[in-house]
Amino acid sequence: MYAEQALAESEKRFRALVTASSDVVYRMSADFSELRQLEGHLFVAASRSPNRNWLEEYIHPDDRDLAQATIHDAIVRKGMLELECRVFLADGSVGWTHTRAVPMLDAAGEISEWIGMVTNVTARKQAEHALAYQRRMYEAILTNTPDLAYVWNLDHRFIYANEGLLRMWGRTWEEAIGKNCLELGYEPWHAAMHDREIDQVVATKQPVRGEVPFNGAFGRRHYDYLLVPVIGASGEVEAVAGTTRDVTERKQLEGSLIDADRRKDEFLATLAHELRNPLAPIRNAVHLLKSGDPTGDNLRAAREIIDRQVHHMVRLVDDLMDVSRITLGQVNLRNERVGLRRVIEDAVEAAAPAIEAGNHRLVVDVPAAALHLEGDATRLSQVFQNLLDNAAKYTPPGGTITLRAELRGDRIVVSVRDTGIGITPEAKARVFELFTRVHPNDSIKTSGLGIGLSLARKLIELHMGDIEVRSEGAGMGSEFIVTLPLAAAAPVPKLDLGNSRVAADTRRRVMVVDDNRDAAESLGMLLEMDHCIVSVAFDGLQALTAVDEFRPDIVLLDIGMPGMDGYELARRMRATPRGTELVLVALTGWGQAEDKQRAMDAGFNEHLTKPVDPDLLARVITFGHSAAA
Repeated sequence: MYAEQALAESEKRFRALVTASSDVVYRMSADFSELRQLEGHLFVAASRSPNRNWLEEYIHPDDRDLAQATIHDAIVRKGMLELECRVFLADGSVGWTHTRAVPMLDAAGEISEWIGMVTNVTARKQAEHALAYQRRMYEAILTNTPDLAYVWNLDHRFIYANEGLLRMWGRTWEEAIGKNCLELGYEPWHAAMHDREIDQVVATKQPVRGEVPFNGAFGRRHYDYLLVPVIGASGEVEAVAGTTRDVTERKQLEGSLIDADRRKDEFLATLAHELRNPLAPIRNAVHLLKSGDPTGDNLRAAREIIDRQVHHMVRLVDDLMDVSRITLGQVNLRNERVGLRRVIEDAVEAAAPAIEAGNHRLVVDVPAAALHLEGDATRLSQVFQNLLDNAAKYTPPGGTITLRAELRGDRIVVSVRDTGIGITPEAKARVFELFTRVHPNDSIKTSGLGIGLSLARKLIELHMGDIEVRSEGAGMGSEFIVTLPLAAAAPVPKLDLGNSRVAADTRRRVMVVDDNRDAAESLGMLLEMDHCIVSVAFDGLQALTAVDEFRPDIVLLDIGMPGMDGYELARRMRATPRGTELVLVALTGWGQAEDKQRAMDAGFNEHLTKPVDPDLLARVITFGHSAAA
């Protein structure tokens, strides 16, 4: 009786414990085939009667194989069963449980049944999955970012390094983690710097930023880095994390921009200098002309000074415009079959003053056989003149300049060599760059904007050729070598009887329209000296009033006039009864390709830029266009 009472009391206490517990309590048959009793506590559906379908009713399909394998193992061992799996909750949703079951053994040591408890671990599993997802996400970011990411512990040893950093080190994870900077091959000064910065971050809890060069698996690169504290739950720094970015290209670009800005400033200063130089003698010559009655010799000298200096200024501006047009792809070559000898002779003639001024000896060696190029004769002569001018400029007085041409296969090779100051290896690398003056600070007084060689290279490339420079160094002279394709054999000329030209009228009626009175009147005087009948107007309305009375053959129009500009005036002149007979010539300082096109659209026949070449203007006056007769 006492034993039965004790057993009843024990079962009563057990049931009270089960009722008070938030965990699910169950009983299973020895082979787990039958669920005998389940107290669900509203967590899972309770089961009061034996249930042989418990596996299907409670365990998620994807975890049933795991559950059966775990049960089988526990039965074989006669030991505790422990399992985490997904189950169907009382509300029909899916949750996670952790179950423990112990076998109840009889006197023979065999399992009579199992008693188990199930704990709801859904919240923990969801948190673990979220954490695992975040870890995968961060690892994906850190693995694929171009930045280098890492973490040091408080002993200055790496406890994390992403793939990029491992590649930069040329190390595996096992080779790198646990090492400090010095052990990973950092230069001593570099390792010591990071040691100080880690201590600073720990002490101040503030980030540290810096830039540093580093020799890694990718060569010597420049890096920008940021070190930040990792704060623990106690509020103290537990580690120091960092990110590093390769900024080599940015630093190189910054250097290039600084260099370009410096060269721009040098160019502007040089341009001002080069423009002031010819303006000074022009002002002196004008003062001479204004001072009383100069003698014949003084008058002639003043005219020659003004002519030379204006020619120099025009060439400066033309070179600048040429560079702009070529850079924008707006240059038009007047290609023709041209003899090499003609090109060389024109260049030598143009460069003769500079060569003579330096008292240089010029040697020209051109093959006697006729060699022909396909190209723009003026532009090609401009290239070789530039090379000869440079040779004269950078060769001390009394030097020798040699221009030699030869045929090599189907290429013509022209070289210009001097005995001048030479070019250093550093300068050779940038000698063809725009606005580069190879010897800006030397004792030899030189002029120019530093665009001649850049212009020469662009023009040669437009002719399908190339140009290179050779020099043994300072004081060893220089040689520029131009290679151009030989022109194909000339076709047999055909007789053309339908293109004879009628002799031009020697008394052309020319109207000049310009709001700048000095420009208009001086141009009118030049035209009268060339036996033209001239009328001058100073604005558009005055010109429209005079055009019917004067009946000009040619009208030279300035574009940038106030009130009615040259474009509008041209359109109105075209609308007059004689408008279709007029030859309209734009005479302007605006010389870009779009300016010429706008002039053609407004009805002009020609577009000339100021100051106009007198010979070119004479051709336009005589023939009505700028092409030679």
